Amino acid sequence: MSESIRPVYIVDAVRTPQTNKSKPAKAFYMPWTKKVGKLANVHPVDLGVTVVDALALRAGLKDRRAIDEVSFGCATPTGKQGFNVGKNIAKIALHPEVPADTVQYLCGSSLMAIRKLASLISNGEIDLAIAGGVESMSPEGVGMGSDCLPPPTSLRNMLSVMRMGPKVVKTTMHKEAQITHMPVSAGLIADAYGYTKRELNQFTIDSHQKALNAQKTGKFASEIIPVETGKGRVVDMDDGIRVSDHAALERLPSKWGVVTAAHASLESDGASAILLASEDALDKYNLEPRAKIIATAVSAKVKGGEKLQLTATIDAIEKVLKKAGLNINDIDLFEINEAFAPVVLATVQDTGIPLSKTNVNGGALALGHPLGASGARLATTLLHALEDRNLKRGLEVLCVGGGQAIATIYEIV
Repeated sequence: MSESIRPVYIVDAVRTPQTNKSKPAKAFYMPWTKKVGKLANVHPVDLGVTVVDALALRAGLKDRRAIDEVSFGCATPTGKQGFNVGKNIAKIALHPEVPADTVQYLCGSSLMAIRKLASLISNGEIDLAIAGGVESMSPEGVGMGSDCLPPPTSLRNMLSVMRMGPKVVKTTMHKEAQITHMPVSAGLIADAYGYTKRELNQFTIDSHQKALNAQKTGKFASEIIPVETGKGRVVDMDDGIRVSDHAALERLPSKWGVVTAAHASLESDGASAILLASEDALDKYNLEPRAKIIATAVSAKVKGGEKLQLTATIDAIEKVLKKAGLNINDIDLFEINEAFAPVVLATVQDTGIPLSKTNVNGGALALGHPLGASGARLATTLLHALEDRNLKRGLEVLCVGGGQAIATIYEIV
């Protein structure tokens, strides 16, 4: 950042556990035959309140109206996540007088919320803010693109949803804005780069193993805020981590080219949030900064054509490094969202990022991907990993459906 722009500090970063969404127990099922996710019955507003409340408590804010603004990412702001879920969270966790909004930028929603509030702090409009994200994917019909479902105002619309499944979004999206289904794009990326099923399996095995090691050694303990789910039950661990091997993964059918379900991120429920502050706010509220934001960037430049929509991560990384005046070797750790295994492999291959410095505590293949919360979750995990290893700089990037990506660089202070 130039000297004319105020630095933006991160005081704290937290997240809830990320747990698997509810899933059908049978091919044909009714609600009572589902395997219910551990956070499935927690209202998404309560998930958001959990992390925002934790930030305020950990910062020792006596008057929560000190927070100038709140911004929460949510990829599917419908149903329980509708009617400005960010404001609903702020109203309960902080005070009704605290302004708040909801950002919809698909998988990059919460990182866009961070980017927006950081900009407001850097130009002097506000001093203290909370950016985060929430996604509860367990409710029926909630998933990427569910905000495009035809409204249930006619029998025809309801039958279309039942008959067409995910393809129903084509009935609502503009004909010139249609996109390739993202798993299909992942398969095309694997084909374009020549990745074999075994290579993708190895990446998946490694992601789960790194996450398991981090969980067993308590690496996530300081970043996870436990969630009370009622009747004395508390969820305090991610539950998507699995131990697997090539023999087991090889048996899974290839669904999109060589890509299988094991190479796709877990659909999850969860929330995350970050407390951002100016230098003035640090002094006024006696806060200790942990890191600062060095640069952010977005890109809609896809490498390999529109059908490979998830490769905009490559250009986003190049842009954010250029803005910061840094190169790959200046970054100690990377978080590349594991939306799909081929996306991460293609990104590290084309940018020269060492795989050994990437997603060191595992990624979304093992930890889950609660869409709108993932940007802030990656930031949270990245900052804690840098501190744990006594390292300085980290970079996170997420691909965004429709051919975009968003990246941010942080520095420990």
